[in-house]
Amino acid sequence: MAAFRDQALCLRRFPYSESSLVVRLLTREHGRVHLLARGTYRPRSRTYALLDLFDTLELSWTRAPRRELGELVDGHIVRRRRALSSSLPAFRAGSSMLELAHLGSVPHQSDRPLFDLLERSLDRLAAPLPAPELNLVLFELGFLVVHGLAPALETCASCGGEAPPVPRSPSRAAFSAGAGGRLCAPCAAQARAAGRRVGTLPLDALEAAAALWPAATAAEAPAELESDLLVRVRDFIARFLDYHLETRPRTHQAFLATENRNAPG
Repeated sequence: MAAFRDQALCLRRFPYSESSLVVRLLTREHGRVHLLARGTYRPRSRTYALLDLFDTLELSWTRAPRRELGELVDGHIVRRRRALSSSLPAFRAGSSMLELAHLGSVPHQSDRPLFDLLERSLDRLAAPLPAPELNLVLFELGFLVVHGLAPALETCASCGGEAPPVPRSPSRAAFSAGAGGRLCAPCAAQARAAGRRVGTLPLDALEAAAALWPAATAAEAPAELESDLLVRVRDFIARFLDYHLETRPRTHQAFLATENRNAPG
């Protein structure tokens, strides 16, 4: 029986019997772990009121060889983020971050960059500013960077050269999620010939997303965006994520139920 101790963030929780939980956690050094928290609803339990979403935890657990489910031993709260549960927009944004972290993590495979990104994003989300919607976009951009999926926003994703606006619409540029982002005209034609879907995106949305890169990958203050522009940036980043995840996260479904907000008018 191996014993472990690490910092963790709770991604998902499932009831197990009347007093226990099964939890899925992202840890700093051990990747995603799945634990049984026996009796955690009992007031005398060492893990009572411990496993809240959004909090940074220090946990001890054991796991038998070849067993997927470990057993929680004890732990304590390192950083409480109560503010995220008292604000519906912050709760929704935080829930989306947790879901993406779950989709982007692998059991027992260390992913410290993802853990650090999630923890930093939750800290920023717990602060009064910036707005939860902007914090979510920053997390999603950082998530793409961590997984090597960051879209080309300023130059051609294929050849690395300039990617000017399309001639028929000078306020838009060719863009393909399958080809890695923004494209120049020759590379867009090649992508279409290869069977990839190529559309266009507004230049202002691409430029706004590019301006957010520094804050998405570090603890820098982001540039504020007008509400309409922020929604359109969030729309194309969420759709880009869905393409590469090959699924639509549950927390994306309501937002993306609206027709593509960046479609040509």
